[in-house]
Amino acid sequence: MKLFKKLAAAVLAAALALTMAGCGGGNSYAVQDELLKITIDNLTDVNETVTHTKKADEMAAALLAAADTAAAQEANNGKDAEDLLLDPAVIKAAGIDLEKTPCMFNPIVNVQIKSSGVVGEFLKTQRMAEAASLYRFVRPGTGAFNPGENDKVEIGAATHKIGDESYILILLTYTPTTTPANPL
Repeated sequence: MKLFKKLAAAVLAAALALTMAGCGGGNSYAVQDELLKITIDNLTDVNETVTHTKKADEMAAALLAAADTAAAQEANNGKDAEDLLLDPAVIKAAGIDLEKTPCMFNPIVNVQIKSSGVVGEFLKTQRMAEAASLYRFVRPGTGAFNPGENDKVEIGAATHKIGDESYILILLTYTPTTTPANPL
């Protein structure tokens, strides 16, 4: 019986050590996926149906990559990431035509929480809930983001550095097929 208790204690200690080690930094793509899911949940709460698509993922990745390329240009010294992402030249370089595929996005600085245990998990949850709030979305260009009743709203995400800072970009888009309905 003593051997069983010692063995059980060793297994429990090993499991606890592995769990605590996993709470530290976090994988950027795991964080990206969780932020995407939280955003989908937030949209569902306001009766908006969205579908995660490869097209939207690719648009988000292209926009981040174009902003990173623009950040390296001397003319853009001092511009922050959001300004670069909203720049019409960057949007065009990403291959996005706002007339054909309107979009809006949420650029999130990919901060890794280093705390572990209950406090670390609380801080991560709090940070993700704040970062995935719908009020943080910005609309590039002058057009509105007004999907019609029959328009399929798509969501995607990507992670990429802009300059020295890592960002997660959550992007919403649709292809207009009808007269716009209620705006998001």
